[in-house]
Amino acid sequence: MGETQMGISEQSSKELREAEQRIEWVLKHSGMSVWLKTALQAAQHRDSVHVLNDLEILCLLLRQRSQATITAMLDE
Repeated sequence: MGETQMGISEQSSKELREAEQRIEWVLKHSGMSVWLKTALQAAQHRDSVHVLNDLEILCLLLRQRSQATITAMLDE
């Protein structure tokens, strides 16, 4: 497996570039929410492990809240 100067494999480097390109696409897309864009911009400057930890918590909390909200609306 080829290594770059920083010791990152070529595959990992490619995956990182692809992820960054996808983030840039979302940031430039006019149809994406300001909330999402702000979160992505803030995450770019944080430690990746901390981002993943926060993402797990955010996903759990917002998924539960959203599902409960939708269920309540359907029950009306």
